[in-house]
Amino acid sequence: MKKKLYTSQIAYAGYNIGMGFVQVLGYYILWHYTKAWSDLFRTIGNYFWFISNFFSINLLLRTLFSPWRRLSVSGGRGGEESFFGALIINTIMRFVGFFARIIIIVFGVIALIITVVLSLLAILIWLLLPVVAFFLFFAGGGYIIEGVSKFDF
Repeated sequence: MKKKLYTSQIAYAGYNIGMGFVQVLGYYILWHYTKAWSDLFRTIGNYFWFISNFFSINLLLRTLFSPWRRLSVSGGRGGEESFFGALIINTIMRFVGFFARIIIIVFGVIALIITVVLSLLAILIWLLLPVVAFFLFFAGGGYIIEGVSKFDF
């Protein structure tokens, strides 16, 4: 046996559902433009920290002219020949170290530039997300109303 619903009961139920939606929407907007922004910037900062530490850009800049993998040769006691041989080998190792570090630094800077671009894109998307969701919600509601109005009840 079906229970008969009165108009006032249906209206009251609709009011509660609508008010819950409004409350959730208010809390969402408050969270979206306050706490979520700080979380977003902290996450972006974590990406920058990771990339700069992964590529060790500061350390590589400080040791730019150091020999590669600390490979060096001491002069020994042989005289001029061993001295100039060690000088040439040590100079070559410094050039190898310099070029290897420069290549890693360039890749690190490229990764940082990509991170900056993606971070700006994320900030723009996060700023516009509620507005786009609002319009999509009501545009979708219009399509639903159009579809429902085609049927006869």
